[in-house]
Amino acid sequence: MKNFLTIALFLCFAVSVTASNGVADNEKPQTRLVSGKVIDKLSGEEIAGAEIKIADKTIYTDLNGNFLLSIPVVTISATVSSVAYNQASVTIDPYSYGEVLISLESR
Repeated sequence: MKNFLTIALFLCFAVSVTASNGVADNEKPQTRLVSGKVIDKLSGEEIAGAEIKIADKTIYTDLNGNFLLSIPVVTISATVSSVAYNQASVTIDPYSYGEVLISLESR
């Protein structure tokens, strides 16, 4: 019986260490993936190659105007621009559900 109890305690310890991967919850990165699309405000057409700047990070939309970025779990400000369009400043909430839709006005 003593051996059974020792083995059971060892298995519980091994499972708890494996589940946490040895990293404390407060050490895990606090980021979230946000997806979205940049479109022309009047026509609704996607804008390929639009530039999205967030602090020191710059990304570009794909051929369909889509983007995917990893942001801290705080509301952030971004600047969005593209050739022949007015620059726009937007606020992105990491907890918003669905796709972030950014529309730019042509010049």
